[in-house]
Amino acid sequence: MNINCSERCIHEKNGKCTLNHVTPLSSFSSAEAACAYFIPKQSNKRTPS
Repeated sequence: MNINCSERCIHEKNGKCTLNHVTPLSSFSSAEAACAYFIPKQSNKRTPS
């Protein structure tokens, strides 16, 4: 599949969705994004000590 994506999600890479499986729509809940499979990316920034 070729799905464009602009979310800050763990499944997004270079503007494309890399998710390779789906689940029934009744098993998701995300008010943060327009995508049912949205999982936010972790920040790689470290706080100075």
